[in-house]
Amino acid sequence: MEWAPIVWKLSLSVFLIVLSGAAIYLVVRLGRVLRDIGGTFKSVEAIVDNELNGLLKEVDQSVKALNTELPELLKNVNAITASIQHISESEVQPITHNIHEMTQVVNQSVAKLDELMNLLGDFSQKTVNRAEYYRDQLTVPISDMISLWSGIKTGWEVFSQSWKPEEKDGSE
Repeated sequence: MEWAPIVWKLSLSVFLIVLSGAAIYLVVRLGRVLRDIGGTFKSVEAIVDNELNGLLKEVDQSVKALNTELPELLKNVNAITASIQHISESEVQPITHNIHEMTQVVNQSVAKLDELMNLLGDFSQKTVNRAEYYRDQLTVPISDMISLWSGIKTGWEVFSQSWKPEEKDGSE
């Protein structure tokens, strides 16, 4: 009989038994880890449930409180809106209309003042131009008259001076 196939089969059997034992060991360890993970998941789930349930209860209470107070809140908001509308119609719109009318009147007055200022400016310019014209027209004859008078006066003085010495000579 040959021993080689028996030894080979026996060593393969031992190897498979050892491999099976290692696999069983790994499965047991994996089971413990999974059980620990499952316990962790359960504790996390319990914490989340407790916290989430508490938060959900608070949200539910807030929603219920809001639902009970919401009609009154809407009623107050509608009343405020109606008051604002009434104030706008009774006070703000007339004031706005009056301001608009006053602005138009002021704009018309400013336009009239601007027109008056332009007329005054034109009148002043025309007056200055006429005054310059008449000044020029009057100064030439007046200066001629002054020159003539000065000449007559000088001539008279010269003439009277020339007669006086002769009288003095003749009367003495």
